Amino acid sequence: MTTNRRTPSDNNDEPDALELLHAEHVELLEMFGKLCDADARHRRIAEKKLAIAACKALRQHSQIEWEFFYPALRAASGIQDDLLDAARIEHRTLDELVLELSHTDPRSSEYTSKIHALAMQIAHHFREEEAKLFPRARASGLNLSELGRRIGCRKAEREG
Repeated sequence: MTTNRRTPSDNNDEPDALELLHAEHVELLEMFGKLCDADARHRRIAEKKLAIAACKALRQHSQIEWEFFYPALRAASGIQDDLLDAARIEHRTLDELVLELSHTDPRSSEYTSKIHALAMQIAHHFREEEAKLFPRARASGLNLSELGRRIGCRKAEREG
C-alpha cells in the first residue's frame, strides 16, 4: 500500500492526515497478521488478548475516519460520493465482523476463521482507500496538514 507523500518543499514536520491514516493501516495490518500467524499452542491466550487490542484499535481508527476523514472528503470538490459510500459500507462490514468476533468462543475453529475473514476485509478496505481515496484527497486541495493536526489531537485525547 502506498500513498502519495508530500513534496520536499513542505516545511511542516508533522504528518498529514494521509500519512497518519497510512501509519494506522500498517499498524493494524501487522496486528491482524500476527493474529493470523499465531500457532495453535498460543492461540487461545495470546490471540484473545491481541484480538481485543486489534479490534479496539480498528474501532478507534474507524471512528477517526468517520469523524474527520470522510466528512472532509465529502466536503471537498472532486471526491466521488460513490467511493465514500462504498468506504462507509466497508466500515460497517468490518464493525459487524468485530462484533461477531467478540461473541465467538476463542477456542472454536469459527473464531480463527472470523479473524482471517476480518484480516482479509481490512486489507481490502485499506488497499481501496489508499488506491482510490488518498490520491483524490491529495488532489482535492483539502488542507491535509490541518486535518492531520485535528486527527492527531483527537487520537491524543483518546490515549490521554
